[in-house]
Amino acid sequence: MLKSLRSFTYPNVKYEVLENEFGGTPYLIVAVQRQGGGPFAVTEKAEKDKRIGLKPGRYIRYENESRLAKVDEEYDLLRKFSAYHFSSSVNLVATLDDLSFDYMKEYMTETSDRSVNAGMSKEEMAAALHLLGSNDSGKRHVTNFAILMFAEHPENFIGEAVIEVVSDALGSMKKMEAKTFTGPVWKQYRAAVAYISDYFIRTVTVRFDDRMENQRVSNYPFVAVEELVGNAIVHKDYEKGRPIQIYVTDDGVDIVNYNKPLPPLSAADLNARTLFQERDFINPELRAMFKDLGIIESYGTGIGEAKRACEQNGSPKIEYKIFEPGVDITSVRIPMNPKYWEMTHPNLRNNTGKLRNEPMKDFAAIIIDYGYSRNVESALLRITEGLRDSVFSNSDIVRLLGCSPNTATGYLKRLRDDLGLIKPVKGLGSGRFAFEKK
Repeated sequence: MLKSLRSFTYPNVKYEVLENEFGGTPYLIVAVQRQGGGPFAVTEKAEKDKRIGLKPGRYIRYENESRLAKVDEEYDLLRKFSAYHFSSSVNLVATLDDLSFDYMKEYMTETSDRSVNAGMSKEEMAAALHLLGSNDSGKRHVTNFAILMFAEHPENFIGEAVIEVVSDALGSMKKMEAKTFTGPVWKQYRAAVAYISDYFIRTVTVRFDDRMENQRVSNYPFVAVEELVGNAIVHKDYEKGRPIQIYVTDDGVDIVNYNKPLPPLSAADLNARTLFQERDFINPELRAMFKDLGIIESYGTGIGEAKRACEQNGSPKIEYKIFEPGVDITSVRIPMNPKYWEMTHPNLRNNTGKLRNEPMKDFAAIIIDYGYSRNVESALLRITEGLRDSVFSNSDIVRLLGCSPNTATGYLKRLRDDLGLIKPVKGLGSGRFAFEKK
């Protein structure tokens, strides 16, 4: 029967049938071998045969059903079986002159023995890193992954090859701020992760009455952020011309790519599993270079690391959103830690877990205890020292620190909502604040 079914598909499927017995009950295992030559299709013969009655075409497995592939899904199948990678293709515009020799040398210094690359010319280094098109007789045109890794502005050659971090400035979803990170993708990664760490990841200390040990809880575990941002870059389809977008709000961090996981994996698989040995990479060169840089430790383990980080922090599980068929998006959420929220929610508790109407500690001690990054902590201490006895506004912080209005708004939010150190002053117009009196 199985042999007869092979005549309804093209090319022929290679398989093996294994017989066994369990508890006295015989069973068969049909093992389909992984092979090239596809994608596989049902022939017109299958539709004409009344026993089969399948429409001709290429089928995919989606959740619990098999169905004909849509145009974009069929395109993905063709790319997969042809081993096509946009990152490996030669860019028709960019040349070696558009790559930064400084970035190339920095990468080589971080990933190889300095004595190996010392004294290499730009051309020699490009050849060693396989950045040049193999069919380019002039040896000047470079591949797309070369642009992503070493161009000063990859977005000038590959549309929207950037990371956007969009944040809720006031905690009300009424004013969203966006910061765009450009440059080589590994530099984008480091800058975006550092920005999120400095401005949005916060840690509180939970103290217990019945034991000496304290517990530190972060709103979002840093390891989960760095793993999932790196994962987004390695698995981004740069041919689509859409940025990676990271949304930071009071209830979660959402990392969005405008392409689905490559088959056979789905978002449901990403939610259910922690290890992905068989996962295909859309950017194999970026994967290898990110591993050499230490951004990813081993292949197929980043999501598992993010899940373990959330578990160790006491956070809910990360969640990949399940979209309707045909929606070409991968979106993963790192939820807010509920214990952190309980400890820092306005009008409920401060960062020590005590009710806000209890006597407050020294302002500087409260800021230091909170667990901000060094840069944020320093800025808040300067604001406290310079404006503690004044009625002040956003513009006063801008003048004091020499920062942007958006950054000043973020500091006001921390002093008001996280720490409970300032309160609005009525009767002097909107946006005026003063420090609480001890």
